Amino acid sequence: MQMIPIQAITAMVEPSSDYILSFIRNQSCFNTKRDYKAEVELFYRTVKKRAVEVTLHDLIGYKEGLENRELKPATIAKKLTVLRRLFCFLYEQGVIPINPASGLKLPKVSNETTREILSLAECNHLLASIESTSIRGKRDMAIIALLLINGLRVCEITRANSGDLVQTDGCLVLKVRGKGGKNIDTRIRDDVHAAIQAYLETRGTLQEADPLFVGTTHRAKERIARRSIQHMVKVRLKGLGIDHPHVSTHSLRHSSITHLINGGATLIAAQDFARHSNPSTTQRYFHNLDRLKNHAVMMQPIRVQ
Repeated sequence: MQMIPIQAITAMVEPSSDYILSFIRNQSCFNTKRDYKAEVELFYRTVKKRAVEVTLHDLIGYKEGLENRELKPATIAKKLTVLRRLFCFLYEQGVIPINPASGLKLPKVSNETTREILSLAECNHLLASIESTSIRGKRDMAIIALLLINGLRVCEITRANSGDLVQTDGCLVLKVRGKGGKNIDTRIRDDVHAAIQAYLETRGTLQEADPLFVGTTHRAKERIARRSIQHMVKVRLKGLGIDHPHVSTHSLRHSSITHLINGGATLIAAQDFARHSNPSTTQRYFHNLDRLKNHAVMMQPIRVQ
C-alpha cells in the first residue's frame, strides 16, 4: 500500500503534526487517508495557523470562502466534516484546550435518495441500447449492468479485480471493496455474469490482481478511472435523450435500489443489497416512496370538473 507523504503537513502545523498524522493514518482505507490529508492541507494553507491557534471564527471564515467558490453544499459539508473530526480528535488527545469546531454548523444537504432516477423502462432501454460487438460495447454493458442491476458504486467498480469474481457456496459473487474499506460479497446474476465474461474474454489471460475493467483508448490495460465511467454513462444517457443535470452516474445506483424496493424487497434485504452500514439510509428510500404513494392529496375531495 502507498504511504501518505507527511512533509507538507509537518511543515505547516508543528508541534501538533504528529497527532494530525495519526488522525489521518487512523482512517480505514487509503482513499480516505488521501482525501483527509488533502482537506487538512488545504485548510492549513488557507488559515496559516497552528492547530492550537485555530478558532471557530477561522472555521466559519473558511466555510464562507468555500461558499463563495460556489461549491455544492454536499462538497462543503464533506470538507467541514473532516475538520470537525480532526479537531475533535485533537481535543480528545489533549493537544488543544478547546475544540474550535464544536459550534461549526454544516450546510444543509438535500436528501440524495430524492435525486432524479431513471424509470424502469429507461433502465431497460439503456441496457438494450448498448451494442455488444465491440470491446468497448462489451465493457460498457458489463459496467452499466453492475450499476443498474447490482447497484454498485462507481468506486466499487474501479477497485474491482478480475480475481474478485468467484464462486461461493454454488453462487457467483463479486468481492466488493466498499466505502470505508469495508469488503462484502454481492451475488452476481447469470445475465450480469454473462456480460462480464463476454468482456473478459476480449482481454486474454488475466491475473487475479488485474483490474476487472480497463480503459479502451490511451488508457488501455490501465485500471478504468472514475471519470471515464462517469463520462461514458453521461454520453450513453444523452444518446437516449436523457440529459438532465440532476441525472448522474450515481442516479443509476439510486434507480437500482428504488426499483428493487418497488419490486417488493424488505428493508433488511434492501440494506444488504445496497451495502448501507446504517439502516436509516435505506429507510429513506422507503419513506420517499411511501410518501408519494400515500400522499394526502389523494384524499382531497375537490375534483376538476
